[in-house]
Amino acid sequence: MSFDINMQYDRLYRYCYYHTHNRILAQDIVQEAFTRYMERYGSLNEKNAVPYLYVIARNLCIDHYRRQGMQAEKHVQEKTYEQEQTIGLTESEDNTLITKLSVQRALLRLSEEERELLLLISVNEVSVREAGMILGISRFAVYRRLRLAQKHFRTELGKEGIDGDY
Repeated sequence: MSFDINMQYDRLYRYCYYHTHNRILAQDIVQEAFTRYMERYGSLNEKNAVPYLYVIARNLCIDHYRRQGMQAEKHVQEKTYEQEQTIGLTESEDNTLITKLSVQRALLRLSEEERELLLLISVNEVSVREAGMILGISRFAVYRRLRLAQKHFRTELGKEGIDGDY
């Protein structure tokens, strides 16, 4: 297994940003995750480096919310996304913005577990085995929950008027 540190850093950053919605905090958490991993294992060539990094980052995000007295689920639901200006947008750009906002609304109607599973597997391309290690569940549970999350997401996309076949 080759470990591309730049690719994994970007994916881990995206994962942390999803949880924090704060660029600087996400960068800090990723740096801390790599530091803690290196202190414990000393090398990034470990077979399970990717899931261990995610577990460390996930725990750091949870610790952050505990210190802040917030639950991650509540934070994501209350987070208001920056509104992009629609003045001067072409019809194509306007349709892209509408689609983006529709997908965000559909994602917010999923459970935290469903969003996290879709992020790990569909966006960050983490394997089912690694996702199971990160979430502390069997790979069979990952398959089952992923199918349900995808079905639920397609349903929510349909409610937004978007064809859910992706």
